[in-house]
Amino acid sequence: MSHLATVAVLQGGPTSDALSDAVQQVIAAAGLNIQWRTLPAGVRAVEQSGDPMPPETIDAIRSVGLCLKPLLRTPVGKGYTSPNVTLRQKLGVFAGVRAIRSLNGITSRYQNVDLVLVRELTEGTYAGIEHTIIPGVVETIKVMTQGKAEQVIRFAFDEARRRGRRTVTVVHKANIMKMSDGLFRNIGRQIRLDNKDIEHRDIIADNAAMQMVARPEQFDVLVAGNLFGDILGDIGAGLVGSSLLVTSVNAADSVKVFEATQHVGRTRNPAGEISASPLALLMPALDLLEHLEEHEAAQRIRQAASDVLCAKARLTVAHGGISSTSEMTAAIIDRLNASSSA
Repeated sequence: MSHLATVAVLQGGPTSDALSDAVQQVIAAAGLNIQWRTLPAGVRAVEQSGDPMPPETIDAIRSVGLCLKPLLRTPVGKGYTSPNVTLRQKLGVFAGVRAIRSLNGITSRYQNVDLVLVRELTEGTYAGIEHTIIPGVVETIKVMTQGKAEQVIRFAFDEARRRGRRTVTVVHKANIMKMSDGLFRNIGRQIRLDNKDIEHRDIIADNAAMQMVARPEQFDVLVAGNLFGDILGDIGAGLVGSSLLVTSVNAADSVKVFEATQHVGRTRNPAGEISASPLALLMPALDLLEHLEEHEAAQRIRQAASDVLCAKARLTVAHGGISSTSEMTAAIIDRLNASSSA
């Protein structure tokens, strides 16, 4: 079994440890040899060094270039700065790619949803530029620059091409925010001239939300600013029935972070065991395998997970069962082994 890649994996506590172990076991069972470099982050890093995202962790991720990251919890209203935000800023992450894809065994109003959302992560109203004009009146500034808009829209076209997609839809609100979102929309129209192999559309943000719910199959790749991308990402989770299925890839120039967006089911089962769904980190890991062009292995693992969900046995709390994370992981591996020997 040849060495496929070296991947940094962040561990922030007992739940993320359990999820990381689950992913490593499943990928090994699929016959792939990934060297995992375990790094502290979040609560674990605070306990060790007082820093939720130590410089040593960030440097190691840069040197490896690939990172698998669980959701790192941040105290609300107190404590330390979000390690998720710190990591994005230090790595220079500019785009978040969310794959929104149905999985048999997860109940949903829709079947066969398969679309990709590219979200700009550095500007817009999430730039955090706010101030009080007078007591009771607060102003938030929306930042939109040509450079960042070009970067994320070109990235969306490249991502569409890499994934074999046909259409990129630029989401905007240029009918109201004529200068900022007008700039975003117009840059999309300019960039399409350099990408004539990919069809281009643009759509007003609120109409995009309605159309995603009415006919999600009409979309292929969408690209949006920070706020609209955040909202549409959650709509996507509703389309496929669970935020566990909406993975996130944070992209910088030379680094990609494959990130869990939820720890659904991190509560313990009646036996006191960790009962987080292994899908929370396994779904981003499948994006990692796709990036490494291990498409067949990724599909076999996805099918094994689907088979376990459909069988409704050995499921964690998030899926209506009482099994532990390790027990559901073992069930997925059993299905994977059964398919390999069939």
